[in-house]
Amino acid sequence: MLLCPLCNSFKGVGPVLTEDEARRLSSLPTRSFKHKDILWPNFRLSAETCYCCNILLRGVTGCLQQRQHEPDQVVQVNFSFLYAPREGYVTENDKTVTCEFNDGSRVEIGLFTLNDDSCPCPDAWDDVPVTLRTSPETSSEEAFKKACKWLKDCEDEFHGAEVPEGGDPEDYEHFCASSQEALSQATTLPTRVVDVGRHDGKIKLIEGNGRAQRYLCLSHCWGNKQIITTTRSTLAERMQEIHAEDLSRTFEEAIHMTRRFEVDYIWIDSLCIIQDDAEDWERESARMASIYRNAYLTIAATKSSNGDGGLFAQTPDFEVSGTTPEGEDYYLVFRKKIDHDLSVDGGTPHFPLMNRAWVYQERMLSRRVLHFGYYELFWECSTEIYCECGNIGYLGCMETIPLPNPRKMISSALESLERTPSGNWSNRTWVQNMRFYIARMWRSLVMMYTGLCLTVASDYLPALGGVAKTFAEKRKSPYLAGLFKDSLVDDLLWMTFSCKKPRLSKWRAPSWSWASVDTHVTYEDGLLYYVDDIYTEKQVERTELASIEHCVCTLAGLDDFGQVKSGLLRVTSQLLPTTLLLKTDLDGMQRPMYCLCIDPKAAAPRMWPDYDLSQAGPYQVLPGTEVYCLRMIQKVKHKVDVSLVLRACPTGGGEVFERIGVLQLDPHSSRLDQIKPEARDLAVAALDEAEVRTIDII
Repeated sequence: MLLCPLCNSFKGVGPVLTEDEARRLSSLPTRSFKHKDILWPNFRLSAETCYCCNILLRGVTGCLQQRQHEPDQVVQVNFSFLYAPREGYVTENDKTVTCEFNDGSRVEIGLFTLNDDSCPCPDAWDDVPVTLRTSPETSSEEAFKKACKWLKDCEDEFHGAEVPEGGDPEDYEHFCASSQEALSQATTLPTRVVDVGRHDGKIKLIEGNGRAQRYLCLSHCWGNKQIITTTRSTLAERMQEIHAEDLSRTFEEAIHMTRRFEVDYIWIDSLCIIQDDAEDWERESARMASIYRNAYLTIAATKSSNGDGGLFAQTPDFEVSGTTPEGEDYYLVFRKKIDHDLSVDGGTPHFPLMNRAWVYQERMLSRRVLHFGYYELFWECSTEIYCECGNIGYLGCMETIPLPNPRKMISSALESLERTPSGNWSNRTWVQNMRFYIARMWRSLVMMYTGLCLTVASDYLPALGGVAKTFAEKRKSPYLAGLFKDSLVDDLLWMTFSCKKPRLSKWRAPSWSWASVDTHVTYEDGLLYYVDDIYTEKQVERTELASIEHCVCTLAGLDDFGQVKSGLLRVTSQLLPTTLLLKTDLDGMQRPMYCLCIDPKAAAPRMWPDYDLSQAGPYQVLPGTEVYCLRMIQKVKHKVDVSLVLRACPTGGGEVFERIGVLQLDPHSSRLDQIKPEARDLAVAALDEAEVRTIDII
């Protein structure tokens, strides 16, 4: 049988291997079929003779038309059809058609069938994905029933799971409070909430006055367009009535959903905080942790970049069915491909809400979040993530490649430190592991947070203050401008591999804090994925070469977890003077390559600056400047040596320094220091002989 050169007739490349055949091979061959840059007229021409291309054309055309795209505007298509390499091998089997339009835009369309006897799939086809359909629109009764089911499961003692007879209930433990626990814990209304007028139809702002009642929260993007707010001059008016016509589409639909859930109140930041009252704003932002944590449910306008976007979206799909030339029935569903990547690195255009720094803590603090996506509803709570199509949490339709789940990671860390009734730690080794885990989780959280967008630079610490407060309550450790005292040496070892931005001209945090730079930072022990036994991982054994003598931050306001106006870190360790060098060439990612001249006879190791050192101004550090390596740790097994790179403050008398970067010397890899072993040995020897000094870093 001749296979279609465009679509390969819905078959993988080459034969399906048996388990015995696969076992004899050192690596499995790929059977996936990919065909790029198929001109639209050629695709239509092939559909006249290839029934598989005809199915694809019908499905793609129907799907585009549902989304108000003109098929005639498509320039070319790309096929990406994934297939398993051998029998019984579970792997991704997504089938995607990407349409490229004449304006440069792209639309990805996926195809699948249903796990139903009435939805046949021909034996001649390989690996057709099987998944679920979504509701026709996220405002529909069908979608609302799913949301109510998720809410009911979240309140269930075993999170919707049935413990089989003889099963261990501990295997079904979760991090969500049951309905009985929630009822026993009276939830006090915030300072102000919006009364949604469930009984009289009148929407207005009211004061909570310490009453214990259920309320929802809204998480949304403000956007560039002005939305309704409460100011000192409009407060009295808002408490009389808020007219529906003054509400943005997002606010109006959020109030509608609050009524559907039979809840009387919703907290919306722009309405419940007096926006031109600095004292009220600081006080209420400091309460953000309790406001979101105590809400019965947070509604998130995840698909919308501003108030006009609203919550609701139509979510159609397109059915294609018929009979193959060989007489086999088929049934396929085509729909715009659903993105399930809920990571917070700003990587997806489908979830603009996820890119906002303030929203990050709203999401992490909320007991449960109902997301209104561009194609379906999805759900996050402390234990689980759900979506309408059933594929959330993984890349594609198969449970083979996990996606980040920061909400569950944080919940597991916060629940990991449990004391005995007497207040003593129950097990020293266990506690040591858990202390490392929760500290490691905080560093992972910082990695995620620093990749997000923030409109007001001074909000950098306040926007994470609620989460920081929650961690501090568990850890019982002082919080220091984004770092914790009980893990300070490790928290200081942040790095950035993007030095394109200068240090902020307006001081925001001490130079030893990641909050002092306006770029994404990383930690070597940061976590990306949650797995059930991640907390059992022990910290890599290392020697702390630096001793923290003193660390203090002066707050800029009332919030212990908000803005700071100064900070000082006093450290005792070996301090090695070196000279900053700059290579003439850029690296492969077009970044400047700064090095440290430690030994004139050897190659200079590369250091990683915290910011663009070349920018004119008070933080400029030119090549040839004397800088210093402050030795921090050395890993025992692999002898990896990590130092902070400092410069002397002009007015510090040689005892006060600022951090400008990091040097990491690794005998097993030149990825970071980019020197040969002999030069590295000389650098380590110089550090070994360096004078021990006590210095201040600001």
